[in-house]
Amino acid sequence: MPRPAASRRLLAALLLMIAPAAFGEEPPAEKPVSFMGDVAPILVRNCIACHNPKKPESKYVMTSFAKLAKGGKVGEDATLEPGKPDESYLIELIRHDGEPRMPYKQDPLPDAEVALLERWVTEGAKYDGQSADEDWTFLLRKTRKVDAPESYPVAVPITAVAFTPDGSHVEASGYHELTGWKTADGALDGRLKGLPERTYDAAFSKDGKWLAVACGDPGLYGLAKLYSVEPGAEPKFVRDLAEAQDAVFAVAFSPDGSKVATAGADRVLRVYDVAKGDLLFQVEDHADWILDLAFSPDGKLLATASRDKTSKVFDVEKKESLVTFPSHAQPVYAVLFAPDGKAVASAGGDAQVRIWTIDGEAKEVRKIGGLGGAVFTTALSPDGKSLAAAGADHRVRLFNFEDGKALKTLEGHKDWVYSVAFSPDGKQAASGSWDGEVRVWNLEDGKALQSILAAPGLKPAGDQAAR
Repeated sequence: MPRPAASRRLLAALLLMIAPAAFGEEPPAEKPVSFMGDVAPILVRNCIACHNPKKPESKYVMTSFAKLAKGGKVGEDATLEPGKPDESYLIELIRHDGEPRMPYKQDPLPDAEVALLERWVTEGAKYDGQSADEDWTFLLRKTRKVDAPESYPVAVPITAVAFTPDGSHVEASGYHELTGWKTADGALDGRLKGLPERTYDAAFSKDGKWLAVACGDPGLYGLAKLYSVEPGAEPKFVRDLAEAQDAVFAVAFSPDGSKVATAGADRVLRVYDVAKGDLLFQVEDHADWILDLAFSPDGKLLATASRDKTSKVFDVEKKESLVTFPSHAQPVYAVLFAPDGKAVASAGGDAQVRIWTIDGEAKEVRKIGGLGGAVFTTALSPDGKSLAAAGADHRVRLFNFEDGKALKTLEGHKDWVYSVAFSPDGKQAASGSWDGEVRVWNLEDGKALQSILAAPGLKPAGDQAAR
């Protein structure tokens, strides 16, 4: 006979088991299977590599729900029979006795995943994306949320730097975020999170009211994010622009702040109305990635730099290509307009800054050499007098734009310099390098005011404060 204490425990357990039935309560319903939340990740891990538009094994494409349900050349006409897993060819193939069993020549799906897919079909094989014809793999990647780490385990390349409108901070690219650093003492003073993995460019409008960020997960998706800016407050997200299936590399505002242009790995140049978000102009005229872009001083033209070894100028109002400059013979990484808007300065892998006219046949009128390696980034001072160029030789070089004469060389970086920007008053410059360092320079004497390891929480080598 059980002991009293044991009897009480047994009775309690029995009461817990019979209580719902005794009081007429139903056990909690099982949550319906979500395609985007439950099924899609399984398909991405096991199926999409062989069943995508570029590699459609058996002519079966699974990247849209409509095509996934339709099937390919092998098996039944329809891959899915909602409510009938035993009659659904997709389920037949993923079961352990499937013929041929999928994924092909790989380990079978775990029993739990097979059961989940069977239950999804039993529940009606419902699609909970936006449209059956959309690329759900892109939607899945876009909605994937990764938090920026509170403390970085390693530094990340600084592919973008931008001074805030008042010049008090430098915004730098981070991992799924922009990090803000005080120019006065180099202290971390803000983190704009919620971005894709990498930020490639960041720009404030001239009036300081807007911030645009070009970003993406390489090879997966990209977009530009638009924020409104108020003094003393964190930028407020407004909308996403230029959604694409690869990274967006460049963003620029028109001088009056009414338009924003984007470009990237999909080779498409886009121009949007800032206030409304309307797409005003779109053109695909490059044969490879567009890596940089710039508006003319009057906002009517756009210049681009591309990995296809050309730089181009487009008329935004007429929505047409005006001229192509083909003389670099290497990828072109950076581009900007001359202060008078009559010429363009482009730079790239040939270690030259080439200045050429935009009328007629893109005639080269001057080139600046002696840069010691590929030029990855350029910037023009607010007064239009100084050109900054930086890249593979670890230096930031300043030139007189009018005649190309060298003014100063800013030295101190220990790795490739990927980004450079002038402060709004033109008295300082900021630069970012591959090893995660941001430097703030005093342009009067060419000395570094700050050397910042732009990786929150990461201690510099030797455990010394970043200075």
